Amino acid sequence: MSHSFLIEQWDFSTFPAKRVEPKEPLGLLQENHWYHCQREAKELRHWLLVNDFESGVVDSLLADDTRPRFELFDDQSFLLIMRGVNLNEGATPDDMLSVRILWHKGILISTRKISSKAITDIRQALDEQRGPKTTARLLLAIIDGLNQNIAQFLDGVEEQLFEIEEGNGSNHDLHVIHKRLLKLRRFMKPQRYAHDDFLEVQHPEMEEVELKMRNSLDTVIRINESIDFYLEQIQLIKADIEQEQAEKMNRNTYLFTVIAAIFLPVGFLTGLLGINIGGMPGVDNPMAFWLFCVGLGVTFVFEFMLLRWLRFF
Repeated sequence: MSHSFLIEQWDFSTFPAKRVEPKEPLGLLQENHWYHCQREAKELRHWLLVNDFESGVVDSLLADDTRPRFELFDDQSFLLIMRGVNLNEGATPDDMLSVRILWHKGILISTRKISSKAITDIRQALDEQRGPKTTARLLLAIIDGLNQNIAQFLDGVEEQLFEIEEGNGSNHDLHVIHKRLLKLRRFMKPQRYAHDDFLEVQHPEMEEVELKMRNSLDTVIRINESIDFYLEQIQLIKADIEQEQAEKMNRNTYLFTVIAAIFLPVGFLTGLLGINIGGMPGVDNPMAFWLFCVGLGVTFVFEFMLLRWLRFF
């Protein structure tokens, strides 16, 4: 069987773990091995079925669209689906990638569609002989890596919100952050439940990492709390912006109202004296125009003083 779906295989039977060069054809699963696979490869499904995994388990592992969850099977195998931020070049972090992990008697099978920085860092650490010692610790490292990358992304969000509050951002920046946090919250809520379900099972093969798994749960809880806090902060910033805009509009409306009030009598007089009918006073008097202008000026000053006395300004 072709192993084109297999990205890497590592043997954790000894420390440090050793990279395994897969042979053609790829045989049955080997104990204490990590198989990192490309999820959309067609050969992967056949290989999993050959290794006696039920079709329902395979379907869950290879489904196109899933939310984070934990599912325990009768033989103490389990499926853990997690999400992480997309930190690949040219991608936006909120386009969250999915990492699916199938555990079977000390064997760890992970699948990906898009490369994950968390797993890339683990593979590099294994190459440098400083990576996890067992497949259980490998599972913990993947979980921690995904969560830590999300936490670091939120640190950047906090800095951006601070800049916007200081007046160094725009409404567009705020809208982008709001949209990203909503997409992130969509997956981080079920990710917390997946951690809870995982710890409640108390899987016997996870005893060595159970305490650190609880620390990972604390990280997910803190991430969810941070997301909720930032969303509330965004609502406050938006409320401040809307209030400032409303006050500015009210000031402008008030100013135009005052100006209109001042020029209303003046406009009435000029309109009245501008009609072309007989009987208009001062038509034959050469000083009438100047006297009228003086009268308008006096009227303007009187209105201004009156509005000021009435505290319109």
